Formats: sequence, C-alpha cells, structure tokens
Amino acid sequence: MDQKLTPLKTIDFDLFYHLMKCSFPVAEFRPRSKERQLLNQANFTVLTRYDLFGKKIDGFIAEWSFSDFLFLEHFAVDPNLRGRGIGSTLLSNYLEQAKKPVLIEVESPTTDLAVRRIHFYEQLGFSLSSFGYVQPDLGQTGDHIDLLMMQYPNPLTEHVFKERKKEIFQSVYGVEN
Repeated sequence: MDQKLTPLKTIDFDLFYHLMKCSFPVAEFRPRSKERQLLNQANFTVLTRYDLFGKKIDGFIAEWSFSDFLFLEHFAVDPNLRGRGIGSTLLSNYLEQAKKPVLIEVESPTTDLAVRRIHFYEQLGFSLSSFGYVQPDLGQTGDHIDLLMMQYPNPLTEHVFKERKKEIFQSVYGVEN
C-alpha cells in the first residue's frame, strides 16, 4: 500500500472531518466551520494518506509549521485500519523528512490507552516531557483535557516548552496562555 502523505484536497474536507470525528473526543477538535477555516491558514496543512483509489482518507497528520518547530495537532488512522502498521509508517516517513523538531500533545498516562499512545510515540523517537497544560475546549463541550508534550528528536527543555506553548496557544488555540 502507498504510504505517501499528500496535502488534503479541499474537495475532500468532509472525508477528513469525518475521520477526525471518528478518532477524537469532541472537546479535541473544532466545529466543522472553524476547522474548515483553518485550511486558509498559511502555516496549517493537513497531510493525508488516500486509499488506492484516491476516494477515501486512510490517515492524516494536521500540522502547524512555526519558525523553529512543527506542531502536530492531530494524527489519525481510520479505525478499521488500525493495528496494521499504517500509523507508525506514516509518522516515521513524516519524521524522516521533517526539517525541524516535531512537538505533539498526549494525554497524561492515567489510562491504559494513554500509556499505549505514549509508548507508540516513544518507539518512533519522541521523548515524553513532564511539561504540559490543559488544552482549551475546542469543541466547546465544557470538558478539559490535561496534556503533556512530547518532542522529536530531542527532549524538550522547560525554557523551550514555555516558548512553544505560547506560540501554540496564540496561533493554534487563539488564546493567551
């Protein structure tokens, strides 16, 4: 199977959004219209893996590019295809071409699923930090999610975390931290 990531075709936004809804709690993504508006942001890109026929999105990485780092806001594989190595191959290929450090958020390791996710990212070379924050409620549900940061290829320092958190909160979440 082709593992190549290509920019989302605007016409396929609904396919992308459907996969996001299947993959994340409502508090972790924006309402459709707000998510659609992000496609107009110069530093935001959705990289997708289309199926063999180019009709379905098997996986995606939603990336924010900053001057000195990349922030992966969302990363997902179709639930029907999980466990087949697609996600690790996609992310490995992405990391090989990344020219800047890559930062991701993960839930605190308080559940088996969160621990498995952290381990998945660690196997790909990410380092878990003790630095984190409460993610703003993107879905306006009233839920708050405690997140920790992971960085590739080098561990995150407290000073760098504070700088990157400020940029993420302003540009990605549209709030002051």
